[in-house]
Amino acid sequence: MLAGIDIIEIERFRQTVERTPGILGRVFTQAELDYCYRFSNPYPSLAARFAAKEAVKKLHNGFMQGVRLQDIEVLNAPDGRPYVHLYGRAAEFHCASGLSSIGLSLSHSLQQAVAMAVVRKGE
Repeated sequence: MLAGIDIIEIERFRQTVERTPGILGRVFTQAELDYCYRFSNPYPSLAARFAAKEAVKKLHNGFMQGVRLQDIEVLNAPDGRPYVHLYGRAAEFHCASGLSSIGLSLSHSLQQAVAMAVVRKGE
C-alpha cells in the first residue's frame, strides 16, 4: 500500500487566493468551485481539495511532473464521500504506474486542512 498526505493552513491559503484570485481557475475545476462556494466560507473546502491534489501527486513519488492540478479533480459521491477523478496526463501517469483506484480522506479544523490518498500496488 502507498500513501500520500498533505496539510495546509487555511488562512494562508485564503490570503493566497485573495492576493491572486486567478489561482482558483488554474487549480480547481468548475465542479470543485461550485461545491466549495455552496458554503458561506469556502476556504476550508478549497484548502482540503488543494491538499488532496498534492497528496495524490505524492502517491506517484514525484513522477507526475507537468501534471496540471485541474487534472486531479476531487468530487463528492452522493453519500458525501470524497473521491478522485483523474484526467489527461494525471490519468496517463496513474494508469502506467499499475496502481489501483485512489482512496481519499479529507478533514479540516478551524486552522488546517489535511488530505490523505491511498492506493494498493498491482490490483
